[in-house]
Amino acid sequence: AEIVEELEHRFSVATSENEVKANVVSLVNPTTGHLVDLSSVNDEHFASGSMGKGFAIKPTDGAVFAPISGTIRQVLPTRHAVGIESEDGVIVLIHVGIGTVKLKGEGFISYVEQGDRVEVGQKLLEFWSPIIEKNGLDDTVLVTVTNSEKFSAFHLEQEVGEKVESLSEVITFKKGE
Repeated sequence: AEIVEELEHRFSVATSENEVKANVVSLVNPTTGHLVDLSSVNDEHFASGSMGKGFAIKPTDGAVFAPISGTIRQVLPTRHAVGIESEDGVIVLIHVGIGTVKLKGEGFISYVEQGDRVEVGQKLLEFWSPIIEKNGLDDTVLVTVTNSEKFSAFHLEQEVGEKVESLSEVITFKKGE
């Protein structure tokens, strides 16, 4: 009887821990660079949070990887932004640069198309910072959960200003309220 009771206790603890983990979503960093607080970027839509909660990276590398597994909802024709929707309904926007739509795709390569299924870490885009900077634009990579209102308890897992490697966990949040 004691053994059965102990097994039931262990099972209930493991089940509740798994339920907590199942309710937490994390995004990894899509590129290497320095973590920037989204509220401090030089774009009022992203800085105000109207594009969703998230983070920004001042890149030191031009490769952009999927921060979450899911389906590509959109790749802008200018190849500077891509949207991914996870099976959990998390919609993530990765936007390379501020004002980079003006480049009309110059300096950007896309490796995905709308409807493609991607896994965490799969290469999505590449960009060349020298072209962005030569045109007087900011190459900061912005990452937002565009449907943030459906989630809660957003938490940066790394310090603002810290150098973060691509594919390292950057932000966590909970499903539901």
